[in-house]
Amino acid sequence: LKIGFTSSAPFNSTIPQAIFSFRQRFPAVHLNLREMSSTMVADALVDESIEVGIMRPLGLPDSLSVVELMREPLVAVLGSKHPLAQGSEEGLFLSALALEPFVFFPRSYGSGLYAQLLSLARDAGFSPHFAQEAGEAMTIIGLVAAGLGVSVLPASYQRMRIDGVVYRPLLDPEAVSAVWLVQRKDQKSPMAKAFVELLTRKVEGV
Repeated sequence: LKIGFTSSAPFNSTIPQAIFSFRQRFPAVHLNLREMSSTMVADALVDESIEVGIMRPLGLPDSLSVVELMREPLVAVLGSKHPLAQGSEEGLFLSALALEPFVFFPRSYGSGLYAQLLSLARDAGFSPHFAQEAGEAMTIIGLVAAGLGVSVLPASYQRMRIDGVVYRPLLDPEAVSAVWLVQRKDQKSPMAKAFVELLTRKVEGV
């Protein structure tokens, strides 16, 4: 069973739990887990190189069906010595970062978070200045710790305890990111259907 997932998805505990449960229930099924960007997940579903995808929201072709697994808040990632890190424990608005250099995924990487950050910034009245790019969220957090800028990531990354970084809730009402479970509408694999059903039930707490 070939599953593509975006790197920010597995940090939410329900997804690893579902994979573990699936392995226990179907020990003979080999799970081929591939980490890729959200755009790559969608493309791989269309060309049938994977059967199930876990991704952040993006525009999708009609041949794919979506189940929203969860929504999680977005947080600002700041260097611990950054002036905005002091006194902002309750959160801040994205507009407070308008003049800051951003460390973020490259546009070409196809992260669903890129389009969302641009949309949020536009609503907040600015266009972000991307000073540094990195394809891995861990690298982004490390570059923030090194003082190269600020970032915005899903709240599940707060589990990454890295010295020199603080996470602050974003108070903008739209600062929430969904995780999607995506498959082809003409899904033929019974194992894929079983995995989707298991993961959907896990998330709903059944």
